[in-house]
Amino acid sequence: MNKLLLITLLSALISPAIALATPVTAQAAGKAGMQCANIQAAHLKAQYQVTNAKGHRWQMTLLRDGQEFIIQRDNTTFEQWTRNGEYVRYFPVEKRSVTYRKGDLRALNIQHDREQLYHVVSPALPANMAKTELKQLPCFSIQGFAGKVNGMESQLDWITSIELPQQFNLGAELSYQLLTVEPYSHEAFTVLTQNYQDIDFADVGDSESDPFIAKMINQGFIEHGSSGFYSSEGHAIEAQGGHGSHSH
Repeated sequence: MNKLLLITLLSALISPAIALATPVTAQAAGKAGMQCANIQAAHLKAQYQVTNAKGHRWQMTLLRDGQEFIIQRDNTTFEQWTRNGEYVRYFPVEKRSVTYRKGDLRALNIQHDREQLYHVVSPALPANMAKTELKQLPCFSIQGFAGKVNGMESQLDWITSIELPQQFNLGAELSYQLLTVEPYSHEAFTVLTQNYQDIDFADVGDSESDPFIAKMINQGFIEHGSSGFYSSEGHAIEAQGGHGSHSH
């Protein structure tokens, strides 16, 4: 299961985050009640801890704004998936961005499962797994599931109300643990991507004299034929079939 990696965004909190790592008492649930009503599936910030088969751990963050969402894997860049199918990589230190149009993605032979990205795991998983335990956290009911995914015995704890996993174990290969979730406003989402100087990926090859482009190519962020996508272990996924239509 290919995953784009996410990591904590350096943005102001809209309200105190709700911890979801473990069930809590009824008393604690009552204290969290005021926050629960403000969490909407379409406007939230969800923070995960991910662990791979080698024991490597990192944190990931997903921001949703309607049908658009942002993913970040480290402090140097974050990625936006727009409602019209475009993919944009932002570099906050340099205030620059690179936009991949639909045609760029096709030329690079990059296929993505938007639903899986938006929900962290495929939202079809619950329908293909057996129900187990039903748990109650302060703000959410969590339905457990178990079954084979990609041939591996897996476990999923699914929060239906926000359509996200509270926990997912893909055999021993990969695990996701939801740490916190909180409201995230449209205004905060918009501010996060404002005032960036953008360039189309198709024009990168003609802009290597630009110090930013040269630096990004040198560091491997933007390379001829590189897809700009990353595996669950953070390795760049190269474009298939050579360098595509934008090589020089």
